[in-house]
Order: sequence, then C-alpha cells, then structure tokens
Amino acid sequence: MTSTSEQSEDVIPSSFRAALPALFFLSFLFLLNFTSRVIFAPLLPLISGELGLTHADSGSFFLCISSGYFVSILLSGHVSARIDHKHTIAFSSVASGVMLFVISTCSSLLSLRFGLFGLGAAAGLYLPSGLATIIHLVPPAYMARGMAVHELAPNAAFVLTPLLCAVSLSFVSWRTGLEIFAVMLVCMGVLFHIYGRASTGKGTIPKFTTLKQVLKLPRFWLVTIMFSMAICSTLGIYAMLPLFLVSEHGMDVEHANTLVAFSRIGSVGMPLLGGWIGDKLGNQRVMGVVLLSTGVLTIPIGLSDGWLMIGLVVVQPMVAVCFFPSAFAVLSKIGATKDKNVAVSLCIPLAFLCGGGILPTIIGTVGDYSSLGAGITTAGGLMVLASICSPVLLKSKNC
Repeated sequence: MTSTSEQSEDVIPSSFRAALPALFFLSFLFLLNFTSRVIFAPLLPLISGELGLTHADSGSFFLCISSGYFVSILLSGHVSARIDHKHTIAFSSVASGVMLFVISTCSSLLSLRFGLFGLGAAAGLYLPSGLATIIHLVPPAYMARGMAVHELAPNAAFVLTPLLCAVSLSFVSWRTGLEIFAVMLVCMGVLFHIYGRASTGKGTIPKFTTLKQVLKLPRFWLVTIMFSMAICSTLGIYAMLPLFLVSEHGMDVEHANTLVAFSRIGSVGMPLLGGWIGDKLGNQRVMGVVLLSTGVLTIPIGLSDGWLMIGLVVVQPMVAVCFFPSAFAVLSKIGATKDKNVAVSLCIPLAFLCGGGILPTIIGTVGDYSSLGAGITTAGGLMVLASICSPVLLKSKNC
C-alpha cells in the first residue's frame, strides 16, 4: 500500500487550470493502464470460441485480473517506498506491456489465467501512486473535479477499446493486436519516466495496527460495498456484455463491440458533471442516488430485447459513472489523518476484486445454469440492495 501523505518536491498549483496539463498526461497513462485490463471483454467471444470455454471460464478471466490487481495494490507500498510514486507509475506501464505480450503467446486456459493474474498485478501498481500524484497536483478545493478528470480515462477506455478491437480484428489476429498494444504501453511508460510530472514522494508500508484501525470502521465497509457494486455496474457489466450480446442476442463480434463502444460514448464526460454535482449537493447523497438508479437500470437489461435493451445499455453507464468522483472524495476522508491513505489502499483492491472479478464470474456461472441475462439481472438487484447502505452512510458528519 502507499502513502499519500508524503510531500512532493513540486508545489501544488494555485489554480485548477494550472494543474490540467500534468493531470491530462497522468490520465492518458491511466487510459492505457485501464485499457490493458478491459481489452479482454471485446476479445472474449473470440478467445472463448478458440479455446472452447464455458461462460464461467470466460468470467474467470476478470477474476484472475482482479485477483492480481488486489494483491498488487495491497503490496504497492513495498514498491513505491523504494522507487517513489513517479517511478512506480512508469514501472507499472512497462510491466503491463510485458505481461500483455506474454498473454498473446498463451494457448491454454491455465496459462492465460497465470498471465492475466500477472497483468492485474502489474497494472495494480499504478492506482495508489496515481491518486497520490493527483493530491499533489490539484488544489484541495477542486479535488472532486480533479478526480473527475482522472475518471475520464476509464470511461474513454470503455468507448475506444471495443472500437479499436472491431477495427483491428479486420486486419490482425487478437494475439497480434495484444502485441501491438504491449509495445505502446512500454513506450509510454518510458516517456512518462522521462517527461511526466508526478509526486516524487515515496509510499509507506502501514503497520498492522493501522490496518486494524481502518478495518474496524463500519463506514469503511459501507463505502467498500457501495464501491464494489458501482465497479460491477461499469466494469463488471462491461466485461460480460459482448459475450451476452453474441451468445444470447445473436450478434456478430464486430456488431456487438460497436454497440458496446457506442453505449459508452455518452458516459465519457459524465464524471465531470458528477464531480460538479458532488461538490454542490454533497458526495454521500450523490453516491446513494446514483447507485440506486444504476441498479434499477441494470435489472431490465437482462430481461429485455430489441430497442429497449439497447436503450438501457446506453443509458445505464451514463448514470453509473457519476458515482466515482464523489466516492473517491468520500474515501479520501475516511479515518484519522494518518489512516486516510490506508482506507484508499484497502478499499480499492477489495472493491475491484468483488465488483470487477467475483461478480463477473457469478454472472458467467449463472449464465451456464440459466442465462447471462439472468446473471446481469442478479447483479442489478445486488446494486439496489447495496444502495440501501447509503442512508446509514449519510448519518456520518465527518465528510
């Protein structure tokens, strides 16, 4: 885990505009980092067909990535404490590229799972150091908006990844496409090492007593549950959507990926609106309302067909992504001052493991016994149940 309390050698800019160039560079690297983990969603129908995988096997791809991500974020402080945040971010990019190249050579489910775990571990080093850098780049009064700019990266990745796959698969195999993207990740990691502006502070490894104090906080677990469901509403549903469209709605891979990409266009700029609303109306309130609305929109995706299903697929992510700017702002204030970085470092990997790994696997397992649509509907119901936690969260006056 990593500390956000270390001071950067750079002075925090006096305005949000002054921080934007460095923030955009960092966000672009996050775009590549996130793409390396979600690229297997549009490729899943092809990989599944080539290797003869079940829906549960396909869903386990994201459990493997999330498991590596979980371990990596928990242990990221061991890396950033030795080579500082900037070098950790660069190393994460280069290592992710190497792992993608390794995955492109895998020919069995077992080898793919090991490769995906390694990819998750490499990519997971980025986030704690990336968040530490944002805190040093953005004035405190604009923190939710700074997080919102950073959140543009994964939302752009949701759009660009299936489009790039749809185009590239017309010319190269999925293995060659992974190799090309691997080279790009390595090159950008090197460029960030040379030109990137990031926190030069080093992470710290929290003591067991500090971890214990954070884990005792009911508020921490409430936010983690809500975060998990929100990640499922974006990453988890996205991961299984192309396979759902191909296997249960008869679409070809190119058509399915185009629809998935189109469905995410409207959500690209929504985090900016979510961050602004969170600053104005209160971050906790926004978290609860957004998660409830997302669950209500997710449930009928698995039950509907035709234009209704397509409309829900388009609207659901536009609402879902508004959760994260406020959630990161709330998460950054949990615990005593010295424990805030620990709350971030614990919540994020737990939420990604659950929402981005376990729940997609559950959707796939339900798909083997019933249908993927039933799995998606089940996930939507869990989101609605999790939103019930929000009134409890609102009772706290500390953030």
